[in-house]
Amino acid sequence: MSGETKATASANTANAETSATRGEVSNALREIRREGYKIAFIYGIVDAALVTLCANMAFQLFTPTWVEGSTTIPAADVAVPHAMLVALGLGLLVLVVETLLRARRPIVEQFEAANPEVREMLRTARDAVAADRNSRMAGVLYGDVLDRLRETSSIGLVDLRRLSGTLLVVVLLSVASIQVAVVNIDFGGPDAAGGPGDQDSSYDGLRDGNEVLGDAEDVSAGDNDIDAEISGSGEGNAPPGGAPSSYDSGGIPSADVESQQAGFSSGERLEDSELIRDYNLELRNETNV
Repeated sequence: MSGETKATASANTANAETSATRGEVSNALREIRREGYKIAFIYGIVDAALVTLCANMAFQLFTPTWVEGSTTIPAADVAVPHAMLVALGLGLLVLVVETLLRARRPIVEQFEAANPEVREMLRTARDAVAADRNSRMAGVLYGDVLDRLRETSSIGLVDLRRLSGTLLVVVLLSVASIQVAVVNIDFGGPDAAGGPGDQDSSYDGLRDGNEVLGDAEDVSAGDNDIDAEISGSGEGNAPPGGAPSSYDSGGIPSADVESQQAGFSSGERLEDSELIRDYNLELRNETNV
């Protein structure tokens, strides 16, 4: 084999090696872009969670009329409040918009700014790859860039302080949302100003018995007479705190008393008799205290 043939073969081998190295650099650049897209998606997820929780908190506190009600999902047979659907929609919108905006930024340039030790070398290698250079000098450059890229990281693309602060706010809002849902705080809505749905659960004492039993009405006497004997002799045990003499007379006239069966109004039906009985027992106990 002649010297010229050997030189040609050596040049072809060098070009093949340089081409392979250039392909590795091109793959490394694509990997950097993929990492940038992942980081943009992470930012979008965190900010979307923040917006969703803020919207949900606002809806719980102020309850605007246009988010009242719920929608039933037939597949899961679950009723989802409209406020939650709107909050999730806002969060999804933020996720898509922020991810797209961050993905449109030159990710490789951001990587170079985050790793200044490879900035100039990587920029030159990118230009050589774009120009499809396979010279020996380009091959040396590609090799050096690959060696330096193995010592770098895409973590520099993440603003850890900003991301950590947002995550902290998300956690705090999550806890606050749970507390608001449990306490049921509401600064707006139809019931906030004492509307028809307003109920006061505080106890302020027993009400007047006449208010519960209703107005008195005249009734006719019964038809059947029952013999009864009424005595005020003072016999028997004394009531607590009293003397046997308290039974004497007891407000009963000394003359004979004619018994009469109590009447009732047949046209009225007493409702909630158990509730009225308990209410009167409470009135009696309060009077005896």
